Amino acid sequence: MINKKIIEVVALALTCSTDGKFLLARRGPGHSGAGSWEFPGGKIESGESQKQALIREINEELGFDLSPLGIKFIAENTYEYKDQHQNKLVKIYLWSAQIVDKPEFKLVDHDKLDWFMIEEIKGINLSEADKYFISLL
Repeated sequence: MINKKIIEVVALALTCSTDGKFLLARRGPGHSGAGSWEFPGGKIESGESQKQALIREINEELGFDLSPLGIKFIAENTYEYKDQHQNKLVKIYLWSAQIVDKPEFKLVDHDKLDWFMIEEIKGINLSEADKYFISLL
């Protein structure tokens, strides 16, 4: 068996306290997993802690500063993506934060952002690796 490199990523389950909805981002055309929804985040860079990576990724992808919020670790999941081009292992560390007011976000790697109740998330095209987390939220 070939040893596969594990890609470590962080993701954010951002929820709005006024309505209980979670923010999800849809992968844009030309990106791996295009059209699927996911918790926003990205790869952990060398020398970064998970928190540092999460704050950086959310700022880069959404233009939102997480640093003043109390973020907490929820769970991790390792998922093997198999497609025609490559197999890859992704280890996702899910963190959560809560906001009161929904801010304006910018879109970089995604073509759409939306807010969903947990029950609604079960009915959308959610990234396979993120499905594990739904029962934990």
